[in-house]
Amino acid sequence: MTQHSRIGILVQLLLAGLSGVLCYLSFPPADIGLLAWIGLVPLFCALGFSTRPWQGGLVGLVYGAVFFALLMQYISMFGLLPWVVLALFQGLFFAILGWTAVYVRRVSSVLISVSAMAAAWVLVEYLRAHIGPLSFSFGNLAYSQHALPAILQVASLLGGGAVTFLIVLSNAILAQMLLPPSRPASPPQIGRQAMMVRAVAVVYGLIGITYVGGTVAVSVGYSARPGDHPVRVAVVQGNVNLGTPVTAEDAERCRQTYAALTLSLPNNLDLAVWPETALPVVINREPVYLSTVEPLAQQREAFLLIGGLEESDSGELYNTAYLLNPDGEVVDRYRKIDLVMFGEYVPWRERLKFLSRYPIRRFDFIPGRQRELMRVSDIPFGVLICFEAIFSEPTRQLCRKGAQFLVFITSDVWAVKTPEVRQHSYTAPLRAVEARKYVVRAATMGQSALISPYGEVIRAIPPGVAGTTGGEVYPRSGLSVYHRFGDLPLVVICLLVWIIAMFNRPPRPVQH
Repeated sequence: MTQHSRIGILVQLLLAGLSGVLCYLSFPPADIGLLAWIGLVPLFCALGFSTRPWQGGLVGLVYGAVFFALLMQYISMFGLLPWVVLALFQGLFFAILGWTAVYVRRVSSVLISVSAMAAAWVLVEYLRAHIGPLSFSFGNLAYSQHALPAILQVASLLGGGAVTFLIVLSNAILAQMLLPPSRPASPPQIGRQAMMVRAVAVVYGLIGITYVGGTVAVSVGYSARPGDHPVRVAVVQGNVNLGTPVTAEDAERCRQTYAALTLSLPNNLDLAVWPETALPVVINREPVYLSTVEPLAQQREAFLLIGGLEESDSGELYNTAYLLNPDGEVVDRYRKIDLVMFGEYVPWRERLKFLSRYPIRRFDFIPGRQRELMRVSDIPFGVLICFEAIFSEPTRQLCRKGAQFLVFITSDVWAVKTPEVRQHSYTAPLRAVEARKYVVRAATMGQSALISPYGEVIRAIPPGVAGTTGGEVYPRSGLSVYHRFGDLPLVVICLLVWIIAMFNRPPRPVQH
């Protein structure tokens, strides 16, 4: 490799790192969502100059590693090794994308080329979120658009991947405008200019139609009269700092704080919601805590949903949401199914002795078996706990069972004063749009909120504040197009686009 080549690769890696920084800034704490629409341009320019698959893979890896190292920097509180491993592991997915980009760059059609890049990105995000216990969706580009409901509306048709597709499409066409034509696949310059103009018109026409259509959908949705009587819901955010491990004094402060806030709620409630592990004790083994929440439900004359721990008769420990009726009786419960690896359980705990050096739980939770609906006055709703709500499939499963609104409860006390608190809360608007259902979100530290079926935050308690909020949630039956068909349509479309691009080679020059 010549010195010129080494300098060229270094420049490509610097461009990839720049994109990692720009995309990080589109998420909290900076939260400049519009940056996502241009932040990938340096990356795609770097990939455009990559001539070999390994170069593209390396460029993609650097982008992914830099982006996730910045986005998930709070993981370093658990040690340098977990932070580095997470960033590199997530970067591998984008190494795959960079490897394929070298081939896509050679496609003669500009429109097919940029569409294939967007399709590949959607497929990478889908893969990241569907690899069993290693599934992860933080960093999906659609989440960066939480403050732009008009753009989010397409998710009710094709899911959050459709939002990602548009964002990447915009970046890819901008990069194409900056890049010189690739020698082996370039048509005559005049023809390429006309092709570029058509591609730009199609790309931004599609984005414009999506934006206008989303704006109309939000406007029409709010002008329509709600059909059913509302459920009057209140959310309680305790903002209680806990020690590691949680002490009896911590648990007592939680009990007193949540009881006092609940007693301050207005009358005529149907449902009050506490966060995940709002009572950080094994509730069914602690009579003093049950004796606190039972009278609360009776005094408020409302259903009360609380998060706590549960121990089975055989000693298995569950992360559980309990539902009490207005008589103070526990009438239903949901045991969290999708547990966080190394957070709620440790695989091969006995073999991985070195993990004892890190602040990891000394015990494992057991996953629940199935998702079932709860009911408030015969109105079915679905509950998800923390990590489960960052994926689209659990909400889809609940809605297909008949949930008419959704409740997300989470404990983010471990991440207090870090960007994770907002990053996590800003995934909820996308879930609401995908489902076309109201979402009630209760968090220990924030942001607790009521979110409309169009992704707009109706009421909210800011992070780091103890308080309550509430409002009317209208039950909505039926399924969105996305919840009816799931990810399959978009995945199939993206696969077809990618395959077409991979086999769309320019004709060989005619020999004279």
